[in-house]
Amino acid sequence: MSAKRLLLVMGAVVVLSNCSDGGGGDNGRKVAALEKKVGELEAKVTTLTARDSDLALKARIISNQIFASPLDRFFGSDEFWENPYDSGQADCAKRCTATLQSELKICDTAGNPSQCRTDAVSRASTCQTRCSTNNPPPIP
Repeated sequence: MSAKRLLLVMGAVVVLSNCSDGGGGDNGRKVAALEKKVGELEAKVTTLTARDSDLALKARIISNQIFASPLDRFFGSDEFWENPYDSGQADCAKRCTATLQSELKICDTAGNPSQCRTDAVSRASTCQTRCSTNNPPPIP
């Protein structure tokens, strides 16, 4: 990239150093033609630079898909770092549900199953409310 620009500048210096300040018409046409050619070469360098950058990006993407492990891709993705997931509320709710189910099984053998079930459901409701309060969602 920088070598191309250096050659371009050196070529322009050599060409322009051969021009005389005599103001002749033939030299003026040559200078205009050379300036046009320099402009075309600069545009070509810009195009090749963009193409080179595009190819480098494609090569990096392909090599990552071929050689990287799924775990590396997972931790390397932007989504992993930008969209966190907190399982605290789900884990807490699971514990509340498991506790409720075990208490309901015990209530079947209790002396007053109706009252036992009401108390168990009330405790589970309180537990669930605490889960929501203690583990708010990460994205409001």
